[in-house]
Amino acid sequence: MIHEPMRSKRLLHHLMALDRTDQTVQVEEIPIACHCLPAAFCGARIAVVADVHFPDALMSIPTLVDCVDAQKPDAIFLPGDLTNSYTYFDDIRLAKLAKALSAIAPCYAVAGNHEMRLAREARYGAILERNSVNYLSDSYADWTLDGDTIRLYGSAHKRPAPLAVDEQPSIVIVHKPDRFTYYCRARWNLVVCGHAHGGQMRLGEHSLYAPGQGFFPTYTDGVYAAEDTVMVVSRGLGNSSIPWRVSNRPHLPVLILQSK
Repeated sequence: MIHEPMRSKRLLHHLMALDRTDQTVQVEEIPIACHCLPAAFCGARIAVVADVHFPDALMSIPTLVDCVDAQKPDAIFLPGDLTNSYTYFDDIRLAKLAKALSAIAPCYAVAGNHEMRLAREARYGAILERNSVNYLSDSYADWTLDGDTIRLYGSAHKRPAPLAVDEQPSIVIVHKPDRFTYYCRARWNLVVCGHAHGGQMRLGEHSLYAPGQGFFPTYTDGVYAAEDTVMVVSRGLGNSSIPWRVSNRPHLPVLILQSK
């Protein structure tokens, strides 16, 4: 017997298929000023690949990979929800994407809420690591470019203590943007996230709904700044519980680091 919540999720998944064509990705270049930026990172480009939600991506893997490759990134950030917990775990597409992206540039990933559900996180992280993606789960990895290094942090289950990193920018990959006030208190300089799906349906600059923020959400798209913290939110590249996006094309932010 199928319980009603699961029946509803399956129905939504089938409806998503109607919206799953190769859509044109909006590439948005975003300059980010960072204090104490090592010289080699001035002008470095970071492609943000968020909320793909396999098997409910809005484009094929070759289309997405070609789009990322065309941006000539120096690194690729994957802030979670590459899979969709409302349907089967698409390990084949996940592995293909991870392998293809890691051949372009160093990749750094965290889990999203869809990977945290149904005990999928360990399997998700293992697939990424097997395909040369740095998987960060309340941990860090060093990104090296032309002899200089920046330490990148990935926040998953925990909220790490404020980072006392004065000699270089504190760059943190997280999934959810709705904790922006905490990120400011933590003194994180640059926070990169997704999750909000751009508010799913948009009217001009206004968003209708985002998970974790409800109706008329605040943090859904682009750049938010307060004090010394800048947060960049991707609108994502797929669907999950709501099957359609309105005035809300798939989104590939490309961050361009600059000295402050």
